[in-house]
Amino acid sequence: MIRLLVLVAACAETTGPHLTSAMPAAASVNAVVTVAGERMCAGDCLHAAGMFDLGSARASVVALTDTSAQITIPALAPAGKTSIILTVNDSTSNALAFEVLP
Repeated sequence: MIRLLVLVAACAETTGPHLTSAMPAAASVNAVVTVAGERMCAGDCLHAAGMFDLGSARASVVALTDTSAQITIPALAPAGKTSIILTVNDSTSNALAFEVLP
């Protein structure tokens, strides 16, 4: 008797940045927000070309590691619900829910 064992592995995207949380989850313009995640500077934080976007406005990066970033909410960010999206070296993260307070 021959038995065949087939293992099926789940495929998961593990190459680009992934955002997990923002603290606080809502903030006013010019506030500093800490964003947590994975692969946020593609393993090379000294040379990564990362950009955090909130809708149509780009946030300034205060500090960046591969698992955490501090960003400043830009003056051009419109008030209301939006998403934070990180692009690093042409790889885009998931959209992380965020709210810009008036």
